[in-house]
Amino acid sequence: MLSRFCRSKKVEKNKSTYTPMTKHYVFNETGNIMLCATTDSIADFDKDVKDAFMDVSVFFAAMAKALSTTTNPITQKPYSTYNYQAVKDVLTQSGMFIEMNVEEGLFRSHDVGASMGKELVQTVLNRDFSDTNLAFSHSMFNGMAYQQKLATDSGASNKPKLCRSGNIFFVCEMLMGLPQTTAILVNLEPQSVDKQTNQQGQSEQDIFSVGLWDDSQHQSEGLTRSWKYKKRTYLFVPPKLFNNNFDAFMDHASPEFMDFTRSISDRLNRLAEQHSDNVPE
Repeated sequence: MLSRFCRSKKVEKNKSTYTPMTKHYVFNETGNIMLCATTDSIADFDKDVKDAFMDVSVFFAAMAKALSTTTNPITQKPYSTYNYQAVKDVLTQSGMFIEMNVEEGLFRSHDVGASMGKELVQTVLNRDFSDTNLAFSHSMFNGMAYQQKLATDSGASNKPKLCRSGNIFFVCEMLMGLPQTTAILVNLEPQSVDKQTNQQGQSEQDIFSVGLWDDSQHQSEGLTRSWKYKKRTYLFVPPKLFNNNFDAFMDHASPEFMDFTRSISDRLNRLAEQHSDNVPE
């Protein structure tokens, strides 16, 4: 009995615990690429790690160029990185992204404007940016609002899924020297606000409009708004094609970069012809 008691104590003493490490974040200007590193990794970005993260820049640049030079047959306007279905098609057809998870939920906020935008990004990325101001949130809402306007103006009610608004985040993490990149694609249903009654009445605002409000000129009045969202998470596995070819790919006039861009555009055109009213969400 005594030996069993002693063994029990030994197991408890050696029990492992999970202690989160402090992470540091930085976004690019548009907010689409986020670098994340633990404190011990900040000063240790060697060439291999930089090359791994450069893959993301190469892919994002090629995707953005292909989208902006390919016409959406529904709106008769170029695609953009705020077109959820187009970006989803690019990711799934590229062969570089493995879908890891699909999550549906409600985003709730009593804020407006930039404050609400920050809460949305924190919810989507599952991070806490404390007092940091995410200035790119305004352009994010503006881009999604414009995508929604294109769909409305083109009368795309018969094929609404081909014109849905969304946003893409590439998360490049350096965790104790190990680089890993994931892509997070989110779609918001702008009119899916929950009708909640309180002393001030009901709130039925479009999330893109509320996101563009000036925090200092609009009061929350105690309202908590809720919108539906869908989030897809992908693991990025860059092809050998990118290895040691960064200079060639990042020169937008190079044959390699143009060929890669055209291949994305061609796939978008083929998929647009194949899509029916029942596009998988």
